[in-house]
Amino acid sequence: MTHGHQGQLFNDRLWKVNRFLVRYFWKPLENLGAMDPTGPGMNYERRDKNDRNIIRWIEEKKQAVITGHSHRPSFPQQGAPLYFNDGSCVHPRAITGIEIQSGMISLIKWSVQTRKDYSLYITKDILEGPVSIGKLFETTK
Repeated sequence: MTHGHQGQLFNDRLWKVNRFLVRYFWKPLENLGAMDPTGPGMNYERRDKNDRNIIRWIEEKKQAVITGHSHRPSFPQQGAPLYFNDGSCVHPRAITGIEIQSGMISLIKWSVQTRKDYSLYITKDILEGPVSIGKLFETTK
């Protein structure tokens, strides 16, 4: 499991430099309202490259990865590299997630819905799965 910024030079190899820059330069700018132009959520090219890097690592190491923070949920189809991405939780009316329960894994979405009386409630939708974790790993052997 990873936070989701792995696969990027500054977060993997230059993490000490990155930590310094975030702490002393980026944090004050962010507090003033600056938006991160380099994050995978807003930069589709960077997001695609990050996904490719993680998938390449999965294929080389023959290891599953559960990650997030890229703002694009992902759930592997049968025979594909075991790359699970929960997406993100910054949407105004919904969050996506990976749920593991009783040996099954699913991609889910929690969202705010409105009843006819205009009251709000939370609902869970299964977007992909559930799939037996054991069966997923059998296909990678």
